[in-house]
Amino acid sequence: MKINKKHIDVIIEWSIAIVLLFICYKYSFLSSGSFSPLKAHEQSERTYHYGPSKIIKTIDLGKEKIYLGRYKEWFSGDTVKKELIKWYPGEGVGGTLIDSSKQVSYSWYGSSTKNNEMIMKVFGYVSDPNITTMQIDGEDKISSAKYQLDESRMFIFYWNEDNKLNRTKYLLGLDKDGKVIYKEELIGL
Repeated sequence: MKINKKHIDVIIEWSIAIVLLFICYKYSFLSSGSFSPLKAHEQSERTYHYGPSKIIKTIDLGKEKIYLGRYKEWFSGDTVKKELIKWYPGEGVGGTLIDSSKQVSYSWYGSSTKNNEMIMKVFGYVSDPNITTMQIDGEDKISSAKYQLDESRMFIFYWNEDNKLNRTKYLLGLDKDGKVIYKEELIGL
């Protein structure tokens, strides 16, 4: 069979079209993200070379989900966000090392929302076996002011906050009798 110039041109055009389609798909909104929030969380961990973490708690905020998780001696509070039809990684996927010499190891993140607000989250791990409840003071809009610890020894607080307000907040650890045995000011929050 004789190949003429017309056949070669068609082959070249189709090859270029396939390469361009692949490039467009690879760098379009269709390729990143996931249709599942959990898959977006897992994708986020893989891109950070962290995990897979054991999910301790999932918080559903509608178009955002927070995954409180633990991986070896690390903990994280990863957020994923829904845009249009897919879920995308947010912030907080990087783990914080548990320092067992401290009563409480914690971290915090804030992410901007519309209307000049932020979704704030404070989360961590409690090493002190005498602490049975964690509490946050100084914030009115908090999801729950107290957090009863379970066998995971992890906690999370979240709330919406005006970007311009800077109230002093304290993280408290209470014993079984409700006595404060740990108190730390949350600096920068």
